[in-house]
Amino acid sequence: MNNKILLIILVALLAIYGLSKLFSGNKETTFKTELIQVDTAAVSSITITPRGEEPPFTLKKESGQWIATRGPLSIKAAQSNVQSLLNNLSLIKTKHIAAKSPDKWVEYQVTDTSGTHIQIYGDGGELMEDFIIGKFDFQQAPGAPQQMPMQQQQPIITSFIRLNGENETYAVEGMQVISMGQGFESYRNKDIIRMKREMEVTAFEYQLEDTLIQFQKTPEGWAANGLPLDSMKVENYLNVLRNLPGTTFADDFDELAASQYPQQHLTLSGNNIQEPFRVTVYRDTTREAPFVISSNYNPDTYFVSDSSGVYQKLFEPVGAFVVD
Repeated sequence: MNNKILLIILVALLAIYGLSKLFSGNKETTFKTELIQVDTAAVSSITITPRGEEPPFTLKKESGQWIATRGPLSIKAAQSNVQSLLNNLSLIKTKHIAAKSPDKWVEYQVTDTSGTHIQIYGDGGELMEDFIIGKFDFQQAPGAPQQMPMQQQQPIITSFIRLNGENETYAVEGMQVISMGQGFESYRNKDIIRMKREMEVTAFEYQLEDTLIQFQKTPEGWAANGLPLDSMKVENYLNVLRNLPGTTFADDFDELAASQYPQQHLTLSGNNIQEPFRVTVYRDTTREAPFVISSNYNPDTYFVSDSSGVYQKLFEPVGAFVVD
């Protein structure tokens, strides 16, 4: 084989190599390391269609306040939860392309109906991002001892995302996507009472149906209507109330008819509490859980409770505070 033939072969090999790099380079550009790119400060609304039977809902910014709307119900959203969703958008980093064709959509639960569909809109109403969150895969981290308690293990969490209008399904590693796939209830404000750290309760009262009990913190300790109490027991009770969430919403409660129900009130006041916290409990015996609870901290939101739930945390019998 002479030098001329060798030169031709060398040129041909170089050409093949160059073309392979060119085409492989084009393919690599389809891989998006940062899958979601959005200026979160410019987001004005988010529409979420959860997987399953739950209807779609919208998170919309109005005068700096996020409002959650589902059907006829519009309420103030839990601001921290909406902000967490926005923050997590920038944390989505793709691990690899799990599939490149629609025939894998069902397997990864990224079809239009099997996944959670999220659409993000800007200030001008333009669609900024449109994607579907599919299934989540939990695997034990390599090298983690099988006998290690579950709470101490650090599993590898992989979620699968498809950009609407594209074929590829992307694998994303990390916890950030899980919270984004939550439903309407997760964006609701569940607080009945939430105190700041500097707030100190120095007085509270129970306004029962026919009785008023006033609790006062004195230099000698806590007392109720002049009766000395076990101050440690009272403080333990108040610590529970500092951050008290509801559990089950009562969206069907007719606030216009509320005055017909027997009522109880809990009022808490003290140092650095500019406006006293006031909790109202309505007793609706037509319900399985008869107590309907609202507060001035989270107005226009109602929760239900039975006698052993949130209601019990709000109204401890005075005898529970008596010195042993």
